[in-house]
Amino acid sequence: MLTVMLGLGLVCAFLSVVLLVSGPSGGGVRQRDATAPPGEVPEGAPAVVKVFFPLVSVLAKPARAIGWPTYRARATVAIARSGWGDSFNVNHLLALKILSAIFLPLGGALLFAILRNPAMFLLAALGAFFAPDQMLSSSRKARERQIVRALPGAVDVLSLSVEAGLEFLIALERLVKRGLSGPLRDELTAVLNDIRLGTTRSEALRAMASRLEIPQLSSFVSVLVQADLLGASIGDVLKSQASFLRTERFQRAEKAGGQATQKIIFPMLLFIFPAVLLVVIAPIVLKFIYSDF
Repeated sequence: MLTVMLGLGLVCAFLSVVLLVSGPSGGGVRQRDATAPPGEVPEGAPAVVKVFFPLVSVLAKPARAIGWPTYRARATVAIARSGWGDSFNVNHLLALKILSAIFLPLGGALLFAILRNPAMFLLAALGAFFAPDQMLSSSRKARERQIVRALPGAVDVLSLSVEAGLEFLIALERLVKRGLSGPLRDELTAVLNDIRLGTTRSEALRAMASRLEIPQLSSFVSVLVQADLLGASIGDVLKSQASFLRTERFQRAEKAGGQATQKIIFPMLLFIFPAVLLVVIAPIVLKFIYSDF
C-alpha cells in the first residue's frame, strides 16, 4: 500500500510539473520548437515506443524545459545512429524515460508482491528510467550489424558497375534505387542527397563515416577519399575493397563460430550432460537396486 501511494505521488508530481511548464505561466516553453520534427510515429523504433508515442509526443513539449546538456548531446548522436527516424528527438526520449520510471514500477507494484517494498520500488524506478537508453543502444547495435553485413555485397555491386563503365555516382544511385535495402540504403541515400545539395563526394562520404563510426565503413570511406585525392582508378579501389571486405566477412564468421563453441559449453554442462548421464546411468542404478542377491 505504501508503494502504491508512493507511485501515485510520483505520478501527481509529474503531472503537476507538466501543467506548470505547459500552462500559461510557461509561455517561453510553450512555443513550438522550430527545429523539432513532426510528431509522426518513428518507423525504426521498437513496437512499445510506437504504441505509446502519441503520449510521449504530448509530454515531449514540457520535456524541453529539462536542461541536461551533456546527456542531450550524447543522446542526439545515439538517436541518429539508432535509425528510429527524424520524428524522434531527445525531448521524446526524456519523456519516455520519465514515463518508464513512473508507470513500469507502479504496474509492477500492483501485479507483483516483490515490488511492494518501497526500496524495491525505487530501485525498479531507477532501472526503468534507464530502460529507454538500453532500447536505443540495442537498436543502434542491430542497425550497425545490418550495415556491416550489407557492406561487402554493396561494394561488390559498385565494383561491377564501375568496371562495366558507369560513373561512381551513377552506380551508387542505381544501387540505392534497385539493388539495396535496409539502413545502408538510407545512409547512401543521405550521401546522394548531400551531393545534390552541393557537397563534394569526399565530404559527403566523410560525413556518413563520422555519423555512423563503424570501423569497416570508416576504412572503406577513407580508402575512397584517398583514391579521389590521388586521382587513382576508382574501379581498382572498389575491386580491392570488395575482396578485402569479403575476406573480413569470412573471418568474422569464423570468429563467431569459435565463440559459439565456447558459449555452448556451459549450457551443455548444465542441461545436456546431466540428462545424458541420467539416461546412461539410471538403468544401471535401478538394476542394482532391484536385483536379488
